[in-house]
Amino acid sequence: MRRIRLALLTLSTALALGACSGIPPEPSVAGQSAGGGAPGAEQQTPTPTPTPKELPQGGRQIFPAYRLVGYSGIKGSGPGLGRAGVGNIDDRMTEMVERAQPYGKDGRKIMPVLEYIATMVHPCKNAPKCRTASTDDKIQEHLDAVRKVDGILLLAIQPGRSDFLTEVKRYEKFLKEPDVGLALDPEWRMGPNQEPMHTFGSTDAKELNQVSAYVEKLVADNDLPEKVLLYHMIRVNWVRNHDELKPRPGVAFILSVDGIGDQKLKEGTWKSLMAVKPPFVHPGFKLFYQEDTAGKGWKLMTPEQVMALTPTPEYVLYE
Repeated sequence: MRRIRLALLTLSTALALGACSGIPPEPSVAGQSAGGGAPGAEQQTPTPTPTPKELPQGGRQIFPAYRLVGYSGIKGSGPGLGRAGVGNIDDRMTEMVERAQPYGKDGRKIMPVLEYIATMVHPCKNAPKCRTASTDDKIQEHLDAVRKVDGILLLAIQPGRSDFLTEVKRYEKFLKEPDVGLALDPEWRMGPNQEPMHTFGSTDAKELNQVSAYVEKLVADNDLPEKVLLYHMIRVNWVRNHDELKPRPGVAFILSVDGIGDQKLKEGTWKSLMAVKPPFVHPGFKLFYQEDTAGKGWKLMTPEQVMALTPTPEYVLYE
């Protein structure tokens, strides 16, 4: 798919002590409860204060404490869909954490990220509405893998001729988890007569606002920490009426700039998209192991070069 994209340009303490010491509780005095209350009074067990759900490495807000750095891919799929699909996924998660270390030199904590394609676009003749949906078992495999490195899973959505909100709601079971977010692909949001792989799709702020309102309610209703809502872009017209995008409590918006090429080309795409990014949306940057090194003299940008971009990326993904 990415080659075509190039061509078209993720009991209480007391009970415990009693049990361990082996010391029996003092016998109750006749007419008195063991706790010394009034005769006939029953002891009430206090309701414990619920522990707030937090992010894997602590806290309830992603920014500005963390910088998100990670890989995309599907377990066992090979490099075509991202680095995470190469070899053993646990090895890739360890490698991902090591790869991310230079991005924490400014004092931010690194939050590992795995971007997994949950709803995947396909040629229309091969799939209803030009897309297929992942099984729960597959999602759980990837969530288990990223949890081993205290990271978060982003469910990538390529809706084909469906729509983002319909596809996002398929995964509500997982979105109720504190370490699962979303990555939307507007280029694969096709119109009713558009054919994937032959043209680019697009969306608008209205549709993204529908998704963010759903995520906001999910976060509030389930007392969840802040949740990532990311959308990928290469061209400014992939999200129409971009300035009408609305901020939401509990939702961390990220615009991931997916430009392909050498440093000069990628910096040009970065500047054009940063110029239209709403102020509350956090900047993200994507690197491609294959496409960014495909041209003569092209080299993968280094972490130092990525961190020198203005504004400084808060999300960095390797594919």
